[in-house]
Formats: sequence, C-alpha cells, structure tokens
Amino acid sequence: MRVAGRGQRLCSYAGQVQFVLLHIPHFLPAVVGLGFLTRFGVYAMRLPPAHLNDEELAEWHRRKEAQRVPPRPVAMATARLSMVALPLLITGLVTGLLVYTIDLRDDRPSAAMSWTHTLTSTAGLLLVLLKLRALEPGRIREGLRLRNAFTEGVSLVLLASAVPLLITGIPLVWDPAHDSLVARTHLVVAAVWMVVFQIHVFRYFARALKATHVGPPQPGELSPRA
Repeated sequence: MRVAGRGQRLCSYAGQVQFVLLHIPHFLPAVVGLGFLTRFGVYAMRLPPAHLNDEELAEWHRRKEAQRVPPRPVAMATARLSMVALPLLITGLVTGLLVYTIDLRDDRPSAAMSWTHTLTSTAGLLLVLLKLRALEPGRIREGLRLRNAFTEGVSLVLLASAVPLLITGIPLVWDPAHDSLVARTHLVVAAVWMVVFQIHVFRYFARALKATHVGPPQPGELSPRA
C-alpha cells in the first residue's frame, strides 16, 4: 500500500507538471494582458482630474512638466544592435512556439524549423551580448537597485534568463525529446523570457528607433554624432 500511495503521488505530480506545460501558451496572453491593463491603469492615474477648469488644467500641466524626468536616451551603437537583434529574436520566438505546438501533437518538427529556431535565437542572443559591451559603465548595476526593479531590473531579468535558455537549448539540438527534464526547463524559462522580452521591447522600442533615426527627425532635433 505504501508503494502504491507513492506511485499515485508521483502520477499526480507528473499530471500537474504536464498540465502546466500544456497550458503555458494559454497563460502567456493572460499575463501579457494583465500587464497591459496595469500599464493602462497607471496611465489613467496620471491623467488630470476631470473637474479642473482651463486655467487649473494649464497649471496642472506646467507643474507635471516641471516634475517630469525625461527618459534616458539610448546610445546609437546600442540601438543599432538592438534593432538588428530584434527580428532575429522575434523569429526565434515564433519558431519556438511552432516547435512547441508540433511537440504537443507528439510529432517532431522539421529540421529546417528546428535549425531556424536555433540559429536565429543564438544569433539574436549573441548580438545582445555585443550590446552589453556598448552599454555605459554602471548601467547593469542600476538594475540591482530596488527603485529600478520595474525598469532596468526587468532588462536584467531578461539578460539573466537568456543564460539558462542557451544552456538548456543546446542539448535539445541533438536530442529534442519534449518530455525530458531539459526540454521542460527550457520551456518554462522560455515562457518567462517571452513575457519579459515583450515588456522590454514595449519600453525601449520607440527610444531605439529614435536613436537610430529611422524616419525623419523631429523639428529642432539635433542629429546625434556617430
């Protein structure tokens, strides 16, 4: 009876793990949606009160403008590396989701899809490593401060999660068994990475475009030096 009870607990635990792994694609949109709702709530809280008249509204805007801290501009070298890495990382993300979908059907993805996922993801992450060398000294340490937990800290989580993503992804090139511990770890880390990646892109995409001057510069804006 003791052995049977232990076997039942193991089967129950395995079933719970399998349930989580199977429904990760369903959890991700919910997490991203909640994130955008939170962002919208913060934006709504920053709007001026509705009862202000024109003079009070103008004064409110002047006061908020004086208190506003402009976002730190992105260096051109960092922005260019980011814009080159972005399509590679998006391709790796999409092909990874396709590989996962095929694995759910107990089928094996094609060699072309697997290698596309591997090469684009690896190339994108290598460009991210090159981007780190172009950062200003001390930028990574800023992510360790509590007051920067939701800004530079998110970028630091994205960087840290890329390490186990690479470590667990390399063995899957030779042995793509979707039910192995390495594959499950890769899937869970990839799910976290995808959510943080979207937050990071949402935060820095516009600033990176501005730094690379894709599109006409704004009136009165000076072109940065190369």
